[in-house]
Amino acid sequence: MKLVCVLYCLLVSASVANAQAPGVPVYTEGRGSRPYAALMTQAKKLHETSALLSMTKVLEQSKRATCTIDLPAADTKPLAPRERWQRARLSHIRVGAYFLCSKCDKWHLDLAGGYAITADGAVATCAHVVAPPPDMKEGWLVAATEDDVLLPVTEVLACNTGTDSAIIRVKSDAPLTPMPLGLDVSPGDPVWCFSDPSGKRGYFSEGIVSRFVKRPFLRKKETADLPQDAEVPKPVWLETTLDWAPGSSGSALIDAFGNCVGHVSEIQTVLEDPLPVRKKKGETAASSQPLGTQMVFHQAIGAVEVRALVKK
Repeated sequence: MKLVCVLYCLLVSASVANAQAPGVPVYTEGRGSRPYAALMTQAKKLHETSALLSMTKVLEQSKRATCTIDLPAADTKPLAPRERWQRARLSHIRVGAYFLCSKCDKWHLDLAGGYAITADGAVATCAHVVAPPPDMKEGWLVAATEDDVLLPVTEVLACNTGTDSAIIRVKSDAPLTPMPLGLDVSPGDPVWCFSDPSGKRGYFSEGIVSRFVKRPFLRKKETADLPQDAEVPKPVWLETTLDWAPGSSGSALIDAFGNCVGHVSEIQTVLEDPLPVRKKKGETAASSQPLGTQMVFHQAIGAVEVRALVKK
């Protein structure tokens, strides 16, 4: 009887250890996990050998409006669910800054999202992802694969602050897995997103395209780095029911065929009106109850804006 129990426990342990399919990563998180430890070590070594692109150079090169690269054609064959996840994961490139903080005087690594669009190192992301962090004393733009290999960014190929789109080039020893751009998308189409919302690695969410929006104005952050008389195209926003959060910016929205139809850009939260609370005796002012969330709008930049950065 004891032997049977031991064998049962071993079988249960083995099934738990292999609960995921082959090739599926298990992410470690929580106190003491140090998710960026390996990448910080690589970044430090590359920085010491002057192999990283400084944020000073990034700002200069971000003035480039277009670039010349060969984009792969959009795919038309539907992918199975696991194939969509696999393509999204392999194409996902984390992009961000390795920088010395002006507040705590320590080195930080702040990564968001991006996605490969050519095998030879072209990666698309948000313009605000490649911008210098506000609390940076000095810093460098870097990228990383999902397998925690740090990739030096060699240059900014093109950037448009108004459409929150940028294309950078990274140096990789192995070819990247490019994601074609898909421009045939409609409300009701299913979409998926592989990203790291709030530091939660490898989160794969599902939703549908809700609508397309074009604002009649540009906000200050969209024109901050541009001349006052510059003509800036107004972006086409693609709203979805997907889930994402800070840290997801620049990550691709993938369609049923494995094409990128847009990338994560913003979140707009609709809060309910505050309910006033009656002032009690002895209080100097009336307070209000905490605001509840009524709805969250998830806004992406359409792939057409990335395509506009590439010369035809």
